[in-house]
Amino acid sequence: MDNLMQKFNTLSLGEKIIVPAGAVLFIVGFLPWYSVDLGPLGTYTRSGWESPGAIWSILAILVGLAMAGVVVVKNLGTVEVPANVGGFTWPKIHLGAGVAALAFVLIKLANESSHLGFGFYLGILAAAALAAGGFLMFKEESAA
Repeated sequence: MDNLMQKFNTLSLGEKIIVPAGAVLFIVGFLPWYSVDLGPLGTYTRSGWESPGAIWSILAILVGLAMAGVVVVKNLGTVEVPANVGGFTWPKIHLGAGVAALAFVLIKLANESSHLGFGFYLGILAAAALAAGGFLMFKEESAA
């Protein structure tokens, strides 16, 4: 366990943001993204995995999981990951993926913006953290 924490501490700031943000976005996907109080009939909720516009939140969640997974495998695992994919470095890929995840959540928001639940707000924050982590990784690469 100490070895894992030592490896985590060697990650860049962007990578340290991406790993928990991807996990949080996955978990938040199960929370209420939409909530309607029907009075005596109770409350009707929909998670990030359900309509309206489920495809957008599902894509954002999958992108977040992929981003976190790449960081974990590349830095904390024993698997050898190539330095770039198709001519793009990982910081560039993470920047694009983080912006895409945030765009997917914002498209879902534009699709249906009434009766938002607390899960939606947490999803926006987690997606924004993915974009920020990708930006920080890109910035660190550009400075080097």
